[in-house]
Amino acid sequence: MSQLIKNLKQLGFKEFGKRWKRGIMKLTPEQLLKGELYGYGGSVIGTSIAGVVFIMMGLWPIMLFLVFNIFIQLSQFIGKYQQYNTLKLITEQMDISELIGGNE
Repeated sequence: MSQLIKNLKQLGFKEFGKRWKRGIMKLTPEQLLKGELYGYGGSVIGTSIAGVVFIMMGLWPIMLFLVFNIFIQLSQFIGKYQQYNTLKLITEQMDISELIGGNE
């Protein structure tokens, strides 16, 4: 993270933003989905830890809200995970078909 801040200071905000955008545009859909999966996973873990803290503090109404929130996050995680696996499978099949087609 400190390297990121150094680059921002060296390049200036405008140039750094341009380079950042170019880098983001080069990401594949598989890489984007993988990043979203990490985000959902971290969110579920953080919400679970917050739930444990609220139970220890005796704040049950907030805990009920967090339980429903965890279910929503888990369903989103499962959906993205299925999407990631499907995309990965399609990509592998395309690679195989290109190899087979290239040998003819």
